[in-house]
Amino acid sequence: MTKYINKTNLIAIVIIFLVLKLADFNQAMTAYWVGPYLSAAVNFDWSQFVLNVNMEEVRYFDQLPQSEYWEYEFNATNNLMQYDYLPKGLVLLVILAKKIFFFLGDLEALQYLQYSAHILLSIFMLTLFEKRYQKILFFLLYAINPLVLWVVNYPFYYFWQVIPSLIFVYWYLKKDIKLPLMVFFSTIFVFIYITRPTVLLLVFLFYFLFALKNNFKYALIGFALFFGLINVVPKLNIGPWHTMYVGIGAYENPYGIELSDEDGYKYYKEQTGKLVNSGNIMQEDVKKDYYKILKARYLAIVKENPVMIIKHAVLNTIQAYSIGYSNSLNQKFGNKIIYLSVLIGLIFMGLLIYTKQYILFLAIGFASGSFTLYYPPILTYMFGNFILLVVGVIGIVDYFIKQKHLKSAA
Repeated sequence: MTKYINKTNLIAIVIIFLVLKLADFNQAMTAYWVGPYLSAAVNFDWSQFVLNVNMEEVRYFDQLPQSEYWEYEFNATNNLMQYDYLPKGLVLLVILAKKIFFFLGDLEALQYLQYSAHILLSIFMLTLFEKRYQKILFFLLYAINPLVLWVVNYPFYYFWQVIPSLIFVYWYLKKDIKLPLMVFFSTIFVFIYITRPTVLLLVFLFYFLFALKNNFKYALIGFALFFGLINVVPKLNIGPWHTMYVGIGAYENPYGIELSDEDGYKYYKEQTGKLVNSGNIMQEDVKKDYYKILKARYLAIVKENPVMIIKHAVLNTIQAYSIGYSNSLNQKFGNKIIYLSVLIGLIFMGLLIYTKQYILFLAIGFASGSFTLYYPPILTYMFGNFILLVVGVIGIVDYFIKQKHLKSAA
């Protein structure tokens, strides 16, 4: 227990919390994205895993001033509609957050749950490293990294992508997972999958490598449990077509598409004359028609200009090994930021291969591979990559220190 509870870790906890508060700029999703989760949490029916939402209260929530937005608490009611536009796992996290931080507003409670998770996983990760410089590097590059803390302060499902990456890193550093722990990890994978499905490829890679390098039987049991449970959970009935279409706008393109949800809504209105926005997209008839229109347009662009789509996918993938993609910085400084991110990504990819960190090289690619084929690695989307990137940096430093010692010994 002293491994986790000691003076050094207590000081680290205080520092992380203080820096978290300094990095809190009230960043949050709009009411129509996060509000349904908050409403569904207070109206949750444990007999069926569906989101029942009071959209009238969500609309009221949308009108609140910033000072009341974070402190607002949704109410239980019978005036509900079934909501299936977003993954369902986050609602359970909101319920947990309100159980623990019952004295806070709904959104603030979720934020503090993310604070707690970030602090705990940071302290846990520090115990996995043996050398002092490794701990310092992890603390500086991850635990109090402003980019990381920006997402920790952002109460939504993006933060929770870190959990599969953490499990992967634990295996990567320790290589010792017994069957009970494999069952536990597989259950966690299921929960994070229904919270943020983009973690799927990294989960698959984990089972594959564990079967290859450790214990095939344990990997098979874990995968069977994971696959069985995710097929019990109700599926989303939407596709990625909105994200794929607006993702074209991450780079200059002959179609005038911009990286904005509004650009998808604008195209739909041009084609149909109908208005769509984050307030009515969850309506069944609107949703089906909207995704049908954007699917047809995206596939037409792929057929017409496949080279552009491949080019974008390559740029996206390389930047996932770097600082990622920033739409706001690109708008301010132009393509210079993209070129810088790509350059850093190429250098880092080369260093991972040079230092023989092939598993981490694969893990970073798989952690973001479910979206980089069509969407840029913006900060929130690629959050699961950060802990992998930092472990990679530490591995690079380890390699060159060892090489230096070997030369000195010779």
